[in-house]
Amino acid sequence: MAARGRSFAGYPRALTGMVVALIATTTALFLFFQANPQTFPSPIDSLSYQMDAGRDVPEVVEQSESAQPAPPSITISTMLDRTAPIESYLRESGMDADDAHQWASYIQRITSNRYFHSGHPLTLYKDPETGEMRGFKYDLDQNNTVIGASLGAGVLKAAIRPIDYYIRPVMLTFAVKDSFQRGAAEHGIPKPIVESLQDAFSGRHDLNRLAPGSAVKLIYQEKVSRDGSYTLVGGVQAAQIRFGSRTLTAISFSDEHGRPHLYDEQGHALGPQSLRFPLSFQYISSGFTFHRWHPILHEYRPHFGVDLVAKYGEPVKSVADGTVISAGWAGELGNCIRIQHEHQLVSMYGHLSKISPDVKPGTSVRMGQFIGNVGSTGLSTGPHLHFGMEKDGVWVNPLTEQLGENHQVSPRMKAIFDEIKDQYQSALAELPDLGSHFVASEERKPAISKFGDLYHVTIDRSVGKRKHLHEPRVSSDHYSTDGAL
Repeated sequence: MAARGRSFAGYPRALTGMVVALIATTTALFLFFQANPQTFPSPIDSLSYQMDAGRDVPEVVEQSESAQPAPPSITISTMLDRTAPIESYLRESGMDADDAHQWASYIQRITSNRYFHSGHPLTLYKDPETGEMRGFKYDLDQNNTVIGASLGAGVLKAAIRPIDYYIRPVMLTFAVKDSFQRGAAEHGIPKPIVESLQDAFSGRHDLNRLAPGSAVKLIYQEKVSRDGSYTLVGGVQAAQIRFGSRTLTAISFSDEHGRPHLYDEQGHALGPQSLRFPLSFQYISSGFTFHRWHPILHEYRPHFGVDLVAKYGEPVKSVADGTVISAGWAGELGNCIRIQHEHQLVSMYGHLSKISPDVKPGTSVRMGQFIGNVGSTGLSTGPHLHFGMEKDGVWVNPLTEQLGENHQVSPRMKAIFDEIKDQYQSALAELPDLGSHFVASEERKPAISKFGDLYHVTIDRSVGKRKHLHEPRVSSDHYSTDGAL
């Protein structure tokens, strides 16, 4: 009876994993194959609405027939060419000293920053009759913007908001003339996409040794801010590379934890499943040993890990997919992160100066995901990363232990993977083959937009025709790093 209870207890977790993977991947496909443009209110109107939302509003509002709506604001947008105090920028825009000081003090309180920085976009909204500032919008970074509005009578309101992005799928094909990397650069393929393909196929073929005439078909994502200020690279969704009699295929699919991977047609994971080291370091100052002289405690004791010396603030990455066990202060190790991986392996990252806000106990992380920065917290004589690893609860040498193995789509997820694969392969099939076997006769050419010898198309399956890429696919999520979805 106990055995039966254990078997049934595993069902909810397995079912949850399948649902997570299905939602993650089908959402990507929906955004890829469906056009769903949206309109957005102006920042000032939206912020003013939020400020009024909590107030008592009379049921009936009488308005004179002669009343006219307020004229639209004058919008002044610029890319800042220098870093300067907020108050000085506002005074240069025409505000008097008292108003500029009031606004600057308020913005500083919201953003914890006294300066507007060079290279950041700033938009001011002014009253067309009086010239008084109605509001502003300033991008703190590529993910967050601060929006402020004047409610009149010297009352100001501001809020920090995430920047909205929509997903724009990119489909293209090109023929390799001399090298894959040079061809990709000539056709504007982002470097992260090129590196992702090289990593994925590294164990099967060196893409830089592709013969001239090889054909490359590719689908990847871009995320574009609604105002067009930022275009961020997403991830590879599908790829097909033909050379000689061989064809390499990569399909993006999300596992039970919602983490995207690239797989071949049979569902085997492509590329390395772990990083050799979690950061770019200068040298190893201490190795794994059971007998080391501690430079601070002045005694011999075990050193279960390796110390990787790096500059202060150097980004630290998770060496493999996993789940965060702990992230916080850990005594002698200072700020420390522990991550559970497959095969009862745990990786540990100590002496960090900062821990990413996205890294919390119970959250999933991907291989290569940023988790923190090098520091010298805890018992440390200088900036470095203490990198340790456990297997089955026993400390092991991270320089010799194998972390991560090529895995494949689980049997319970195989049917979903096959369906996703078929849809991506159908999309790839609609791209022309520009390799040595491409037939360039007019009757064989598809009706697509061509820029030089680079083809860009998108597919709207609801009406059975192709559309140009510049039609937005809107995503309600906000871009965070480095992920395909």
